[in-house]
Order: sequence, then C-alpha cells, then structure tokens
Amino acid sequence: TRAKNTESLLEIINSDVVSEAQKQGAIEQMLELTDISERETGAETLLSAKGFEDVVVSISDSKVDVVINQSEISDAQRAQIEDVITRKTGVPPENIVITPMVTVE
Repeated sequence: TRAKNTESLLEIINSDVVSEAQKQGAIEQMLELTDISERETGAETLLSAKGFEDVVVSISDSKVDVVINQSEISDAQRAQIEDVITRKTGVPPENIVITPMVTVE
C-alpha cells in the first residue's frame, strides 16, 4: 500500500497538468511517508539490537503496532519495547500495541 501511495505521489509531483499547490501537497505527503518509514525502521533496528528478532513496527494515525517474534513477552520486555517505541516514534505507551507471534505446530 505504501509503495502504491508513493508511486501515485511521484506521478503527481512529476505531472505537467497539476497545479503547483497540488505538487506541494504531494511533496509534503511524500516527506511524511518517508518520516514514518524512517521511524519504523529505526525502532525495528533498535529493538533488534536489544535482542528482539524479526520485529515489525507499523505506525498509523498516532498509534504503533509492534509484532514480536516470540510466543510471549515478560512485563520487563514489554516496558523495554514501549520505551524504545516511545523514544523513536514519539507515541505514548497507551497508543502502542505489542503482539507476540503465536507459533502453530
């Protein structure tokens, strides 16, 4: 979805038939998408460095979803994850959802 949105924004930015105001709006949206992507990647990298493997972080509408490749997490791990996410994204802990992956055997 994000790649498709980026492609659409680039088409607007490079178009000869849209107004400068529309181009500027597309540029601002592109910068916002880039910022979100960088914050997600930064949080994933830091969590990985702290021992959480195969972490996926998704930011949307001032909320963050974190999927951890573990079947369960301790309260200490939850606090550590929330701290990293809050520092990297600016999103408060009450808007962070941490989901352990359930492995099916």
